[in-house]
Amino acid sequence: MKRIELLAPAGNYECFLAAVNNGADAVYMGGKNFSARAFAGNFSNDELAEAIKYAHLHRVRIFVTLNTLLNEFEFDNAIKMADYYYETGVDALLVQDLGLYYVLKNKYPDFELHCSTQMHVHNLEGIKTAKKLGFKRVVVARESDLDFIRQACREGIEIETFVHGALCVSYSGQCLMSSYAKHRSANKGMCAQCCRLRYDLLDKKGHKVKTMTDYLLSPKDMFLLEDLPELIEAGVSSFKIEGRMKSPAYVGYVTSVYRQAIDAAMQGKEFKINAEKLEDLKVLFNRGFSNDLLYGRKELFGQKTPNHLGVAIGEVVNVRNGLTYIHLDKDLEQFDGIRIGDDGFIVNKLYVDGLLVSSASAGSICAVESDKKYKGLVYKTQDHLLEKQIAQTPEKKLPLDMDIAIYPDKKVTVRLKCYEQVFDYTSEICAQKALKAPLNDDSIRKQFGKLNETLYYLNDIKISTDNAFLPLKDLNQIRREAIEAFNAYRLASFKREKIECQLPEAKTDSLKEQDMDQTGDTIKMNDRTFALNYVINPESQYATDDRAVICEFGGLLKDYEEKIAYYTLNCCNSYTYEFLKRLGFDYVVLSSELQPNEIKALMQGYEKRNGIKIRPFVFSKGDRVLMYIKSDPFKDYAEDLKGYSLNDGTNTYRIEKHGEITQLIQTDHKVDISDLSVSSLTVSL
Repeated sequence: MKRIELLAPAGNYECFLAAVNNGADAVYMGGKNFSARAFAGNFSNDELAEAIKYAHLHRVRIFVTLNTLLNEFEFDNAIKMADYYYETGVDALLVQDLGLYYVLKNKYPDFELHCSTQMHVHNLEGIKTAKKLGFKRVVVARESDLDFIRQACREGIEIETFVHGALCVSYSGQCLMSSYAKHRSANKGMCAQCCRLRYDLLDKKGHKVKTMTDYLLSPKDMFLLEDLPELIEAGVSSFKIEGRMKSPAYVGYVTSVYRQAIDAAMQGKEFKINAEKLEDLKVLFNRGFSNDLLYGRKELFGQKTPNHLGVAIGEVVNVRNGLTYIHLDKDLEQFDGIRIGDDGFIVNKLYVDGLLVSSASAGSICAVESDKKYKGLVYKTQDHLLEKQIAQTPEKKLPLDMDIAIYPDKKVTVRLKCYEQVFDYTSEICAQKALKAPLNDDSIRKQFGKLNETLYYLNDIKISTDNAFLPLKDLNQIRREAIEAFNAYRLASFKREKIECQLPEAKTDSLKEQDMDQTGDTIKMNDRTFALNYVINPESQYATDDRAVICEFGGLLKDYEEKIAYYTLNCCNSYTYEFLKRLGFDYVVLSSELQPNEIKALMQGYEKRNGIKIRPFVFSKGDRVLMYIKSDPFKDYAEDLKGYSLNDGTNTYRIEKHGEITQLIQTDHKVDISDLSVSSLTVSL
């Protein structure tokens, strides 16, 4: 049975070490720019180089996220970063931008590329397209159910699935809410998490609907720990933990628990998480755990708070003299974090019976300092002893076998083996003929077993010697030099494999000014009508007309007499534009997130590189979908959402249902194209 990869997140170097030393097979991280978690600590070039060396010596792979959309001004710097990642030995890049893929595939055909979940691969045609384009792996949408994952794994390309952590309420790569409402694009790694904000649901008359919570768009967290055997049977190659914004303690503990579950499943053993470990996971971070999406259920919403819930540990019984008294159902330690109501704080001082204590036991009444009259339940949101325990996780050691030969008047030789890697080292030091006491096996074993300062432990040793002598300092020097040479050999053995891919020649552009008008599911341009394929297309259903609009990754290679690349394909730079023309698109609608200066730069960049002027289409005005949600967050409040809307205090969004997809729509999208030599798309949904 193939080994299943456990892929852990790292937002900084401490998280990286926690991931490696707690059992990750691979770690994904971002550089300082162009990462879909722009607000994580992320890695400088020096830190990344050090991490790659450490990881490769520990048999761990490094994936770097270069998975944001790139405008024309950013593209050259992104390529320079990719150059550095290639030269430094990064194992794979996760990408979203089609133009970045296009350039890297031609420049580095042996650089392993993964479709980021931001690329919106959510159907079988998307999986097939990724394989044809030479991607090694697809990170499928978090919305993917088990049946789809099974089918995807049969397509001969590696499939990576999220198994733990935060869920996005909208399909990734298609969420424009943060960009519109907060001017921070999720497609550039700057998501403002609008799904975690308060909203009012308004009925057909504009009246506020009474709801159980104001956090109507805030989903629970993914938790597939006990579902891993089914995913392994389905053929998944890699299990991904979300969390590049999380602490080293979170990364380390979640990685260790999933490591145990994967190992048990691979050995055919049942893994059931015990109550203590489940509670630890919840204390580290949770918004409520769910595996609903995997099984096609949609009970993801209804949370009273969008924040870390923690674990209930007691209830407030009294407040007086600046102290809040809590009857504890679970232990509480000084320096733990707790939350009462909407307030969270660290317990710097803890009292029992009027005395300062370092801990309070379940069943007792303790007191914490406060300046508010609290009431209700108390939740533990941080366990400092658990975090301290995780921080003390020792470095993961690798088994080392040695075969040592020491003979008089000959150079000492050492064969070193770690798993499948074997290396022969010959020292410049020669042994002498023993005049009195020759070296014995015990003394040789003792000196060569001193591996505490290395990443190895001595697994097996074979010694061949005959009446030879060496000073102990020479034995130690030989051991150190052999280990150093072995490490250099192991690092130098890194290699890549070329993945073939052929791209057609680009179509020429039409400079004739034209306008498109979209009404519902069709787009009209002059006297021609184009059928609009779905943006969310899990069943891979494509129009059979001669002319069509392609809206998602799975349709990229579809052949039509004429075809339009819709704005949801996220064309943000001239390289993506060129790639789409190479794929046979007659017309390209640019990303609706581009500003006029970015559009100009795209057009100029294309002309400068290809000597051809272009006239792309720009979504200039109309209705724009900001979120595509695979469920109905409002189902408990209205059977028919027609005429309903959502308000965040500043903006109002129209709600529409299309099958099982709920859409939030901006009705006033406008771009001033008066100074641009572009064609126009207007949309009425």
